[in-house]
Amino acid sequence: MRQTILDLYSILQDEKVIVADLLELAKEEREIIVAGESTKLEDVIRLQIKQINKLGALEKKRTEINKNIAREIGIPETGITITAILETATQNEKAKLEPMQKLLTVMVEQHATINAENRELIKSHLEYSETMLELMAGAEDPLNNMYGGDGKSTTERRKSTGFIDGHA
Repeated sequence: MRQTILDLYSILQDEKVIVADLLELAKEEREIIVAGESTKLEDVIRLQIKQINKLGALEKKRTEINKNIAREIGIPETGITITAILETATQNEKAKLEPMQKLLTVMVEQHATINAENRELIKSHLEYSETMLELMAGAEDPLNNMYGGDGKSTTERRKSTGFIDGHA
């Protein structure tokens, strides 16, 4: 097996470990969001950033290896993909790279799905919080504003109160 392919496979193995960690962190993030534990969310995000930085460093190395492979197989650097590498790979190289390609593809797709779900959960949570705050404090309606242009209270302009002011 060519050394550049071995180097690529080694980098992909390292990336697989990090992507698996990111996938688990995304699942943990979902649980934290559902439970509403914002202090734990900060910790998970910090860990995700750390893993993303590691992945970025590996991607730089992988890009350099890909450039070397592109030169070896005689294709433009911009056209180098695992699929292009597999077209010129030996059976032994294919036996190592194909399963890794499939596994990483599945893991990245799962991660993207969980991240999309997490975004929706956060969005729903923020909308719920905003609605609750509006109910408690009253909508910021110009006809319901208790302050005049001079910044002083003009309670006669106020039509209704929020939940806290009206029921406390």
